[in-house]
Amino acid sequence: MKLEDVLEGYAMESPEGNDPQILRKWISDFPQFSDDLMAFAAERARVRHLPDPVLTAEEKGEAMNRGRAALQRFREEQLSQSASISSLTALAKQRGMKKGEFARTVGFSLSLLMQLDKRNVKPSTVPFKIIQKIAVKLEVAADAIRAYLELPQMAAEGNFKAEARPDESPQIDFAEAVRKDTELSDDEKRDLLE
Repeated sequence: MKLEDVLEGYAMESPEGNDPQILRKWISDFPQFSDDLMAFAAERARVRHLPDPVLTAEEKGEAMNRGRAALQRFREEQLSQSASISSLTALAKQRGMKKGEFARTVGFSLSLLMQLDKRNVKPSTVPFKIIQKIAVKLEVAADAIRAYLELPQMAAEGNFKAEARPDESPQIDFAEAVRKDTELSDDEKRDLLE
């Protein structure tokens, strides 16, 4: 995961300002960025107490244009990144993780991972913290994971005796997929659903 993604994740988890408990958690999760996280938190605290700048109408317009251009570049990058994800498990393999190892690192069973990988879960029901956890392990932006999950469901694979492929089963809610999972313990289910 990139430094920018870690700092953005910390900022999103503490939108009201620095929270020592959340900061400690992020430093623990990303020790390689501990100095950067502390510097970010210190600068964030300093900036929070600065007086609001006085801008001319022209300066405001230029700032708005720069912001719009940056947002457009960000959206294009996210679309590009999401288009390059062909499979969560394939991306994990590119990152040196086997399916089972990847599933364990994000707190999933292999069957739950495969449900998400095949997009059998309604994307709107997958909590952001789960998407963020996947993104961190795969070193991509959370929006790229969300965009991947919003793609159409993958077709069923295999050989069928019927002439036509079987109809796809409807997508299920993330919470339902977790509750029905027979490989996860009650504690693991609770962690995923909190």
